[in-house]
Amino acid sequence: MIIDLESIFNVEGLSKQFDYEVDMSSEELYGYYPFRTPVRVKGKVANETGIVEVNADACFELNIPCSRCAKEMSKPMKVHLGHTLVRELNNESNDDLLCVENMQFELDELVKEDVFLSMPYKFLCSEDCLGICSGCGKNLNEGPCSCEAQTDPRLDILKQLLDN
Repeated sequence: MIIDLESIFNVEGLSKQFDYEVDMSSEELYGYYPFRTPVRVKGKVANETGIVEVNADACFELNIPCSRCAKEMSKPMKVHLGHTLVRELNNESNDDLLCVENMQFELDELVKEDVFLSMPYKFLCSEDCLGICSGCGKNLNEGPCSCEAQTDPRLDILKQLLDN
């Protein structure tokens, strides 16, 4: 979605509302394509006291396997986008400000970037997920497996000390 910002930059107190969807179904995350439904973006661009800011919320459902047990899960998520827009940058290394060229701003790329930057490193189906057995591969959330408890052979000497 391209937003024309010329009137917003020129008129203090002016704002534009937006409510639209971004298709991210072709975007990959950790080897999966978790965006099966569009990302809903709702917010506004406003000039308040001469400062132009874009504030929005991106709501979506992520379909991705659990990082411990590999069970497919659906996780609703909400990401807040908040950025200050400027016509030109005095300091090129300032990451807090976004430069708007030609008074046109492409919102889709900003949404995608913020969504990916907000992703956690791992996804869990529940905080107490037990994962899978390293021996037989059984999902331990469904019950214990029949594997014998394996110990590290390097720790056998310590076990002998405890047995004495």
